Amino acid sequence: MAARSENFPWPSHYGHYKYFEDQMNKHGKVASLTAQGDGVYELTREQGDTLRVFICECYAFGVAQYMETVENVGDVDVVIINSAWCGYSPDAKLHCRGSNVGLFSIGEFMGALHREDYWRYLTDKEEEYFKKQGWL
Repeated sequence: MAARSENFPWPSHYGHYKYFEDQMNKHGKVASLTAQGDGVYELTREQGDTLRVFICECYAFGVAQYMETVENVGDVDVVIINSAWCGYSPDAKLHCRGSNVGLFSIGEFMGALHREDYWRYLTDKEEEYFKKQGWL
């Protein structure tokens, strides 16, 4: 479900992704960030790899929304949920991890950028839940 629009790509409520851009441009692990349009960015890390990032604002990002994202913008390496009032399901996180795709809030992504295997980053709460489910 979109935060503001029923149409893909669930655009930013504010019409831009300035907060994300500002945070990435200040991050010590980010070498460059280039907007590709429709919420897609190319982010190059200091270690030299380049990630294709999709920014999303939908209230509840699940596996179906991930599949719709890939259908519309192609493969991505990371999906960022751009709003504090939006989120993603544990099933979507598990599905994305299984495809080596990171699914994060902006704050979570800030931590994940420090890891080689960024897509495996979990918060403490997520790790506890994944263990309880037998997913770890």
